[in-house]
Amino acid sequence: MIEDMEFVVQKYGGTSVGSLDRIRQVADHVASTRAQGVNVVVVVSAMGEQTDDLIAMAKELSPNPPRREVDMLLTAGERVTMALLSIALHERGLKSVSLTGSQSGILTDENHGNARIEKILGDRIRHALSDGAIVIVAGFQGVSPKTKEVTTLGRGGSDLSAVALASVLGASRCELYKDVDGVFTADPRIVPGARKIAAMPWYAMSELAWAGAGVLHARAAHVASRFGLAVEIRSSFKPQVRGTIVEPSTELDVAMSTDKNGMEHALVHAITCKQHMCFLEVDTGTAEGDATGNLHAGILESLWHHGEAPVINQQSSGTMRFMVTVKTAGVIQSELSAGRMGSVPKSTKISLPGTAAIGVVGNGFLQSPETVAKAMAAARKAGTPVFWDVRNQVLTIGVKDEDSGAVVRALHDALIG
Repeated sequence: MIEDMEFVVQKYGGTSVGSLDRIRQVADHVASTRAQGVNVVVVVSAMGEQTDDLIAMAKELSPNPPRREVDMLLTAGERVTMALLSIALHERGLKSVSLTGSQSGILTDENHGNARIEKILGDRIRHALSDGAIVIVAGFQGVSPKTKEVTTLGRGGSDLSAVALASVLGASRCELYKDVDGVFTADPRIVPGARKIAAMPWYAMSELAWAGAGVLHARAAHVASRFGLAVEIRSSFKPQVRGTIVEPSTELDVAMSTDKNGMEHALVHAITCKQHMCFLEVDTGTAEGDATGNLHAGILESLWHHGEAPVINQQSSGTMRFMVTVKTAGVIQSELSAGRMGSVPKSTKISLPGTAAIGVVGNGFLQSPETVAKAMAAARKAGTPVFWDVRNQVLTIGVKDEDSGAVVRALHDALIG
């Protein structure tokens, strides 16, 4: 913990800092937090759509720009924001200092474009805080101690920067300010009656993030869950309004476990949807043992480097199936054909393109078959399910992209109301 003073980490996303007026409003909110006697570390994203604009410029010059140079280019966006916010805070009479990811001691592996955080030193942050300064950190970036190169953490990585810093530095809480009011039982743009969830457990938030809910970076959810960090997701446009608190254990679990459906029925927290998916099917022929294990690990590693984890990951005799986005499936298929993962599979194919993976997130599905049956019946009335997969904390139903909105609404009505 930084001295005896309360210490929080606040993160502001691209929309939250999308203009100079928005940066002024963020500065006002940071100043009000500091006025309450709280030490503040602020993590910022690039302004608005600046990251997309920088990528577009790189692609205009080259269809396949070097990943190292892309990282150098993209990290400029967050550096612009951090300096502007620090200037705005100085204008308000507050002492502040802006630091890049590498200056903050965020050490990563050498994977450009989707680096993993290995360690956070944070010495300069601690020194600045002890000197009474507000610290502004550029999110989404770090440095590889092995190569001495700047790296980026993947799209949405500013969430990860904030959660990792809060965990390592001992913050009392981490506040993520976004363009939404919190976590909802479904996307309000799809389900107008979706409700904001006041509190939810980390296992549910992690599943939601991996299943495609864009409100929180999936890797950030994993880190916060691992370190037991309390995170609040709030609106930067209404910063005084409480959002959704995500903690290791919440009152929500107790309330839902004793509801009218019965103590042993499955809990349903929320429903999310990930579109433009497909199955990548890998035929390994008669290969078995280490050969298939190495190939499976190679595919997962390649997916990681491309910033994706499979929604479904299945293996049976002679076959592997990975549900990923259509774009990534094509890339992995090419890498497999070129023999870049060791043994070349007998064949690969892409099936069910244009599929949406709808995730019903909760707990206890394996011991509550009636809940699964109810969900499947609702899905069939609204669309045509093409597959389903059940685990204890998530039920995944695949439908055509064009049917996904109707199926999400039907599931929400049937399971949440």
